[in-house]
Amino acid sequence: MASAGDGPTWSDIAGWYDELVEAGSGPHETALATLIDLVRPLLTGPALVLDIACGTGLATRGLVHAGAASVVGADSSEEMVARARAHGGGATYVVDDAQTLASFADATVDLVTCQLGLMDIPDLGRTLAAVHRVLRPGGWFAFVIGHPCFLAPGAAPTVAPDGRPAVLVPEYLDERFWRSANTHGVRRVGNHHRTVGTYLNALFRAGFALHHVVEPAAGPRLAEQQPVYRDVPIFLGARVRRA
Repeated sequence: MASAGDGPTWSDIAGWYDELVEAGSGPHETALATLIDLVRPLLTGPALVLDIACGTGLATRGLVHAGAASVVGADSSEEMVARARAHGGGATYVVDDAQTLASFADATVDLVTCQLGLMDIPDLGRTLAAVHRVLRPGGWFAFVIGHPCFLAPGAAPTVAPDGRPAVLVPEYLDERFWRSANTHGVRRVGNHHRTVGTYLNALFRAGFALHHVVEPAAGPRLAEQQPVYRDVPIFLGARVRRA
């Protein structure tokens, strides 16, 4: 079984990852469009938005472009934050762990976002508790994750009986940390596979109410780069509210 200590980290691949995203990544374009659609109705007035596990700042900059008044990106990797800052784009950045969000006081944030980050963070419960703590009462949390049903350990492309591309998923219920065998892919750094039920129950336990869920169709570039995701959702997104 893979562990977090036996392979590359996000800091190790920061430069490669930045180049990948900036060159035009179908998955990242679809994820960003999904996140912006989830939060666009909330980006009115002088709201403070906190983008956690922000990486090189793709979603953080996208939130500014979508009209957010004030956006802060936070990531535990100094290398990722340095690259995010180098891109500019109107946001500010801090190095901070999403499991604690120690840089942020209680009830000071209007909207927290997380694009493709929750599955990379070891302690989901602590992370959701930290998000709940920094949000003002009635504040929102919106996130996009790799779809647990189709990006599970052992998942592999296959062909349906009618010839269409499909995904074989033999280990969906096996919740664990895993790394992709693709040494040139993003998932070589690993992620924490959790079932949809685990995510939903963790949100409820943390004090969030579920308002909207989306399983987006592939955007044009993703459909071209990975045709299987024309019929199978690569991402799961949701918008939840703090009581």
